[in-house]
Amino acid sequence: MANCVTRILLRVMIYLFIIFWGSFGVARVLWQFLWHPLSFFHQKKREVVPEILLDSSYGTHKYVTANGIKFHYVANGTEGKPLMLFLHGFPEFWFSWRFQLLEFSRDYYTVAVDLRGYGDTERPAYKKDYKLELLIQDIAELIPALGYKSCVLVAHDWGGILAWRLVQSRPELVDRYIAMNIPHPKVYWKVCKSHWKQLLASWYIFMFQLPYLPELLMRCRDYIFLNQLFLSHRMGIKNKAGFSTEVLEAFKYNFSQPGACTAAINYYRNLPLGVPKSRRSEKIEKPVLLIWGDDDAALIKQLADNHDIVATNLTVKHIPNCSHWTQQDCPDLVNQYMQEFLQNDAF
Repeated sequence: MANCVTRILLRVMIYLFIIFWGSFGVARVLWQFLWHPLSFFHQKKREVVPEILLDSSYGTHKYVTANGIKFHYVANGTEGKPLMLFLHGFPEFWFSWRFQLLEFSRDYYTVAVDLRGYGDTERPAYKKDYKLELLIQDIAELIPALGYKSCVLVAHDWGGILAWRLVQSRPELVDRYIAMNIPHPKVYWKVCKSHWKQLLASWYIFMFQLPYLPELLMRCRDYIFLNQLFLSHRMGIKNKAGFSTEVLEAFKYNFSQPGACTAAINYYRNLPLGVPKSRRSEKIEKPVLLIWGDDDAALIKQLADNHDIVATNLTVKHIPNCSHWTQQDCPDLVNQYMQEFLQNDAF
C-alpha cells in the first residue's frame, strides 16, 4: 500500500515538473524573442555538407538496413576484425566518435552509426517510431546486419540508455561494454530518490515532453542551443582545443536537416516517466567499463557509483575537468582507459 501511494505521489510530482519546466521553456522562448527579435527566426541555409564530415581519415560512409530502417554509419579498419560499435547521444551523431574511429581501427573494425532519426539515417515521422523497445531492437539487428555475431559496444548518453538495456537483455551480442557519462537506469532512479539535485538537473527531460516548444528552442537564433551545450561555461566542453568553429558548424548542419530536431526530441517523448516497477533481473556479467567526466552539468557525479548492483565485472574511471561530452572533451584519456580495459586479459 505504501509503495502504491509513493508511486502515485511520484507520478503527480512528475506532471507538476512537466508543467513547471514547460512554463520555464515558454519563458526562455519569450526571453530569446524579446532580446533578439531580429535574429530569433534566423537560420543559416546549410545545403552543402561541411568538408570536415567528408574527411576520409575518419573512415568510409556506408549504409545498412536493420529493423526496417536504413542506417548510415562511418567505418574504419578492416572488415573481419572484431567489431567495435559506437552509439552516440543527444544532440550528436556519428561525428562525436571522430577521435576513436581511427584510434582503434588497427585492432578493430570500428563503426560509428547514426541512430534512428539522426544524421543520414532514415528518419521516421511519428513519435511512436521512437519507442524504447524499437530503438533497442535497432541495435540488436544492426550487429548481425553488419556481418557479426557480437561486438565491443561503446556508448555515450542516449546511446548508453540503449546499450545498458541491450547488454542486459541480449548479452550474447556484447563481448565488452564501455559506457560514458550514462548510468544504468536502475542506478539513475536510486540516486534520484536521495539526490534531488539530479531531478533538478534533469529539467529538460520534463520540458521535452511538450509539443512544438522544444523544437522552437532548438532552432531559434540559428541553433544557438548547440553553442550553449558545447561551448558554455556550465555545460560546455572544458578542453576546447578539439572543438573548433568548423566542428560546431558540422553539428548545426546535422540538426538543420528537415525533421532532425523532432526526431531527436521524440526519444525523450517516449521515455517512461517515473520509477520503473521493481523486478528482479540478472546482473550483467560481461566486462563493463564506465568512464565518467566529473564536471557533467546534466548528470551528477554520484551516478557513477553503485553500479555494482547491476554489474559483477565493473571498472569505473573518473576524469576531472571533463564535461558531459566525454569522448570529445578528453579523447586522449578516454582512449587510454579504453585501451587498458580492452587489453586486460583478466576479463
